[in-house]
Amino acid sequence: MLDVGTQCPGCHRTLRIGLQEWHRVCEGCSYEGSTLLVDIDVDGNAEVVDEAMRAEGLEHLREQNFQTLITDLTARVTGEPGKRRRLLDVGCAHGWFLEAGQAHFDVAGIEPDARIAAVAAAKSLDVRRGFFPDVLTADERFDVIVFNDVLEHIPDIDAALKACARHLAPGGWVVVNAPASTGVLYRISRGVVRVGLPASFDRMWQKGFPSPHVHYLDDASMAAIAAHSGLRVSDVLTLPSMSNRGLYARIRADRSVPAAKAAAMTAVLTVASPVLAAMPADIKVWMLQAT
Repeated sequence: MLDVGTQCPGCHRTLRIGLQEWHRVCEGCSYEGSTLLVDIDVDGNAEVVDEAMRAEGLEHLREQNFQTLITDLTARVTGEPGKRRRLLDVGCAHGWFLEAGQAHFDVAGIEPDARIAAVAAAKSLDVRRGFFPDVLTADERFDVIVFNDVLEHIPDIDAALKACARHLAPGGWVVVNAPASTGVLYRISRGVVRVGLPASFDRMWQKGFPSPHVHYLDDASMAAIAAHSGLRVSDVLTLPSMSNRGLYARIRADRSVPAAKAAAMTAVLTVASPVLAAMPADIKVWMLQAT
């Protein structure tokens, strides 16, 4: 958890209070963080998020985006001659990315939430319940290590990327698929919080969720943080952050949002979706390799 006076994980300058008392910005670069508490419900007992609604709301979009990533990785990752390429999905959730990739890679996933890990394991996927990199053996190496909407939730981002460097096979790739602070929806939320309307900003950070965001990255901050672990950004891709299909369920996954408000938000975002799609992407994929 970040706090006032701690250092930016990118440029190591001091962090100061930003737009909310829990929001942090760097004095020297574009990095943004938070002091929001990460308290993952490893036993699957909490009911803050409606997981059935969340799955319904995200499945279509994630399947499309994951197929795009797998197609790219299949062409990009060479691996060791004569050996099947290995892929690790950190925070694999329901196993959708593992399912998309298993025809091309030997796939394994890590998931700390017991209920969600059980859903993925029931699909006969190799899912290890716990945290990265604790559940790996010291000698395990992967051609691809993927964080799909996960790295921004890990408080010690430096330690996570250093672990990636240790467990990466020669010529391997680390894939960070995450919300970008340069995206249009995030910029809008920053604007409205300044006029006293914090709800959308809070939602972008997933304030009140068991695993809120503790980082918001852009190209420069991602490159700086990666460099501390001996990694470099080799390529940057963008992905859609919203699909009209399942949008209502995605909003209603937050149990605090009333049905009428969710319906209104769905209508507004659906009408605005063509315009939003033409503006700076809210999801970026940073492709990292060892320096």
